[in-house]
Amino acid sequence: MKKLLLVLVIVLLIGAAVWAYFRFVHVTKAGDVYLQTVSAAMLGDEDGFLDGFTPESRPVLAALLRLSRTRDPRLASTHPYYYLVTEQIESVGEPQKGPDGKEEVWLTLKRAGDRGVGTEYSVRMVEIDRAWKIDALSFTGKKHVVDQTY
Repeated sequence: MKKLLLVLVIVLLIGAAVWAYFRFVHVTKAGDVYLQTVSAAMLGDEDGFLDGFTPESRPVLAALLRLSRTRDPRLASTHPYYYLVTEQIESVGEPQKGPDGKEEVWLTLKRAGDRGVGTEYSVRMVEIDRAWKIDALSFTGKKHVVDQTY
């Protein structure tokens, strides 16, 4: 009986340690969060797609999705999925403080099939409550260039 109780206590301690690690220590990388958001869009999970965005961006994206229901996302450049849903990540920048004081990362993306030079564009991701979210309001469709004035 004592052995069973000891095994049970050890299993509970290991379970608590794993839970604490994923709850308080582990932070998912920005690129992985972006790909999870893209996967939700590709699977038709609109709520999962919108959860990948900042709270300020969600209402705008939801309205654009409602307006674009009859358009093919692969062909209409005005559809929210056209630029935001691609699994081709060219590079992930280093986390840094943004102008609003939040941690930010810039992802450089390319649409699948775009082979031309200069077709890359950037998406800003912001860390909110220890989770990376896409900031669609800062999206310009152009590549992010860091001002390196000397």
